[in-house]
Amino acid sequence: MTATWRKVRTLFATQFAEMTEFRAEIVIWMLSGTLSLVMMLVWMAQAGNAPGGQIGGYSSAEFATYFLSTWLISQLMVVWVAWELDLDIRQGTLSPKLLRPLDPLWMWYASHLAERVVRFPALLGLVALFAWLAGARFTTNPTAYLAALGLAFLGFCARFLWEYTIGLLAFWTESSTSFQEVVWLVYAALGGMFAPLAFYPEWVQRVAVWTPFPYMLGLPAQLLAGKATLGDAGRGALVLTLWLVVFWALRLAVWRRGLRKYGAVGA
Repeated sequence: MTATWRKVRTLFATQFAEMTEFRAEIVIWMLSGTLSLVMMLVWMAQAGNAPGGQIGGYSSAEFATYFLSTWLISQLMVVWVAWELDLDIRQGTLSPKLLRPLDPLWMWYASHLAERVVRFPALLGLVALFAWLAGARFTTNPTAYLAALGLAFLGFCARFLWEYTIGLLAFWTESSTSFQEVVWLVYAALGGMFAPLAFYPEWVQRVAVWTPFPYMLGLPAQLLAGKATLGDAGRGALVLTLWLVVFWALRLAVWRRGLRKYGAVGA
């Protein structure tokens, strides 16, 4: 266990040192992902003009809280591993990584975790600023914050695995990232980035609950907004854990088949 911990610590430290070199770029990346903030302004304006100042039980301040929460959680789940894998596989730079006594997955996973540590302080500062400007009011229940962070972590792991699997499609395709863009649209729509899931048609809601997406974005946001319970969080964690098992098995199967094809062409 001591040797394993030493390897984990060294791997994380090297990736953290690398990520600290991109602090300014990370802030720019954060500000470029403004879809939730744009939707916040749209829905706040609609609620302000609606009779009674509400739409579907949400006031302007509650829309601000929900969409800021969605933006916060989505920033904790940013994943770029599909782009990295696509380049490494097509250009052959995956080969030296295969010589290391460690699955390349863990290097990229450590890189993403290190980036979260670098991103988090600036992210909290921006959320506080936007909340002050928009008049958002977050829950005062500390347990809800822990539950939301727990769901965000499970959601990040799930997204990392499916993005990794999509990146591995570069073993067979010219550009695997085209698939990634399609999946992102489903993730954003069913996750609640455009609107709370309760605003969608009933048949869409029935489909969404069988996917991991509502539990990755919408549910943590509802927890921070005080519109979901810890029981909801527990059910969401169970669903995400089951999807993690599915994504892990899928990733492993695609990785093994892809390596055989990669080796067959002389890499």
